[in-house]
Amino acid sequence: MSQVKQPLDPKDKVLNISRKKTSSQFIFLAKIFLKKFGEIELHGLGDATKTVAQVAESLVRKEYATYVKIETQTFQPEGEENKGRKKVKLIAKLTISDKGLQLIEEDLLRKHPQQ
Repeated sequence: MSQVKQPLDPKDKVLNISRKKTSSQFIFLAKIFLKKFGEIELHGLGDATKTVAQVAESLVRKEYATYVKIETQTFQPEGEENKGRKKVKLIAKLTISDKGLQLIEEDLLRKHPQQ
């Protein structure tokens, strides 16, 4: 069974971060979002907030993006088993830096050169 790879085409600027992928995989995805929209919102719930912080910090430190806003919220899951429990949600809003577009295009070209 062969699987055909399809290009990633995000529909909005929100990237939901989970613990199922590494931070480097989310950094790669975030670059695609930044290239398309010029800005990104990284959303993480619970333990994924650590990954949101790692991805945002890496993008800013490597000069791909700049911080716009970092926001925390408390979220109460629905359901009787979650009664009284709250989770933390972290939202990091970033915008592409002045040289970020050039850096992203160079990275994507290096990782996926045109045949």
